[in-house]
Amino acid sequence: MSGKPAARRRPSRSPHGPAKIIRLPTPKIVWRRRAIRAGFGLLILSLIGAILARLYWTRTAPPTPEKVSGLSEQESEILGLVNDERARAGQQPLKFSPRLSVIARGHSYDMAMRHYLAHNSPEGVAPADRITGVGIGYQAVGENIYMDDYADPQAVPNHAMRGWLSSPAHRANIVSSKFTETGVGIARSADGDTYVTQDFVR
Repeated sequence: MSGKPAARRRPSRSPHGPAKIIRLPTPKIVWRRRAIRAGFGLLILSLIGAILARLYWTRTAPPTPEKVSGLSEQESEILGLVNDERARAGQQPLKFSPRLSVIARGHSYDMAMRHYLAHNSPEGVAPADRITGVGIGYQAVGENIYMDDYADPQAVPNHAMRGWLSSPAHRANIVSSKFTETGVGIARSADGDTYVTQDFVR
């Protein structure tokens, strides 16, 4: 019995050729969802970028004069109240001077430690002497001082301003057009009294 090798059958070809892929248009709602996702993504990236930029700026930006002089909240409030009063009087705001603030605070501490209230120290050192002693030149100089035994230190700025504004000489310093810079310093004595000094120069 003779054997014949089995012939491999070829698959019959489809009379219609290869299948065609029909692309359906993307529904509008899908495009909208993609656009919303992309928008949210950009918003999140923008927020992250803004936060990083803010952190970088706060770490690398030079400190403000207020930070350099260690200005307290009450001292800042007095500066604001003084410039508010100047605005009502039609005057330009005073520029903050860190060096004047340090001088003013030093005089307040001296008064608090030695329990006196005066522009001149017991040794006769006047405001002009304290200012020129640190190398600040000026064309005009003035000083306001105040002492308060009120228990709440948060109320000191308003009390000091009321006291100064009720005094013609002190109010004249606050609204004077001859002054352009100022510094303020507050100190508290061991017995609870609060001393305030504000120096003015041009």
